[in-house]
Amino acid sequence: MKNGMKKTAAIVMAAMLMGTGAVVPAAEDMGIFSQTAIVAEAASVGKVTGLKSKTLSNSEIQLNWSKVKGASGYTVYMRKNGKYNKLGDCKGTSYTVKKLPNATRENFKVRAYKTVKGKKVYGEYSANWNTATNPQACKGLKVSSVGTDSVKLSWTKIGCTNYRIYQNIKGKWKEIGKTTGTSYTVKKLAPSTKYQFKIRACKQDDKKTNNNHYGKYSGVVTATTKKSDKITQADIDAMKKELQEYSNSKADFIRENYTEFDGYGVEYNTLEEFFEMSVNKKTPTNAGYNDEYTIYFDEKDIEGITKSFKEDIDYIYRRTPNTHIVIYIETCSSYWAVYLLN
Repeated sequence: MKNGMKKTAAIVMAAMLMGTGAVVPAAEDMGIFSQTAIVAEAASVGKVTGLKSKTLSNSEIQLNWSKVKGASGYTVYMRKNGKYNKLGDCKGTSYTVKKLPNATRENFKVRAYKTVKGKKVYGEYSANWNTATNPQACKGLKVSSVGTDSVKLSWTKIGCTNYRIYQNIKGKWKEIGKTTGTSYTVKKLAPSTKYQFKIRACKQDDKKTNNNHYGKYSGVVTATTKKSDKITQADIDAMKKELQEYSNSKADFIRENYTEFDGYGVEYNTLEEFFEMSVNKKTPTNAGYNDEYTIYFDEKDIEGITKSFKEDIDYIYRRTPNTHIVIYIETCSSYWAVYLLN
């Protein structure tokens, strides 16, 4: 009778512990006193907490969690088809899951166990943890088309949430856009300019926390935009530089006598410094000029305009050889205003 009561008490205690998530071996597999000891051990197996992860690649995820005092080891589970299936056991608090599909979100749980009389006694499952593998590297990136101010890129489709587009800007790669498709048009570029681009795939594993996993970068592609049929600011800047160098080369009187002018040895020491000082000082409000020339934004013949200005510069130097002509340009609402200051 007493033995029966002890057996009944042990079974009741085991049932209570099973209700809390602890798992013990079946009652018929042990004696009454052994069963009672195992039930007591099961009650002391703590629940795994702090489950986190680190995505190592497009096929591996490393799980990490906090140590459970007195645990003999841990069992790792992954959900598949609505059920958590055992992946394996480990002694430490880290486990690497391998051979996973790329760009795939997975769900894990871990629980601790003690080994008692050759049997594993489990504690409660940890809270579930979602994470994802990285996408694979993007392939097939190419330049599909080029305009005067745009470049269209395209690539091969792979599994991911979206693609991120990067542009090399002043030696540094900067993300400039994203898309869920397999093409992207980069806009607002300058004509006749070389650009570099690359992409990589992104897998978002949890929309609430915005955790992102990235594949390796694609190869780099280079594209040069087409020359614009209209005059651009870059054309005007190049013209100004060309005309100023032309003016400096024509200023023979200045080149021969610059050391005799006021400011030599104080404001400037070389001919180049004199020219630079002259360019920086002269404006339409403090220098003379014959006319204000207008170049409208929709004009196209920059070469013809440049040639015409050179002829004007020649004329001014013939008429006033002891001057230095400075090219001064202002950008207005619909045109560039050009002054030949002397």
